[in-house]
Amino acid sequence: MEDRIHLCVMTSGGVKYEKMAHYVGLPLENGDAGILADHAPLLAAVRDGPVKCEFGNMTEYVCVGNGVADVFENSVTLLVRTAEAAQDIDLARAEASEQRARERMEHKDGTTDTARAEASLRRALAREKTCRLYRGA
Repeated sequence: MEDRIHLCVMTSGGVKYEKMAHYVGLPLENGDAGILADHAPLLAAVRDGPVKCEFGNMTEYVCVGNGVADVFENSVTLLVRTAEAAQDIDLARAEASEQRARERMEHKDGTTDTARAEASLRRALAREKTCRLYRGA
């Protein structure tokens, strides 16, 4: 299959991932979306999660934070808070972060910022999922 989709993942720090692909899987707020060549224009909210990029006989994953996706004329541009290649994710660290977030949510006191704890949990789970997809687990 011909690699005809330009995928560009950007944060405020610049381009974090860029590739020509034949398939891009996106974690959107209203469910995952698969993008193939000649996809209809789309502007959508991105949630914490793995972006799947298929090209040639290869598959790569990038864990992204919340942001926006713009799909237009065989180009997928993600403007996201964070982006981390799956191979760079420390699974043990992500699991420890998940545990800390769960503990903060369970032991609420007057100082617990629930929204922040929930966001931390979502990020940790997204990092874990991305890493496991990359490892084939």
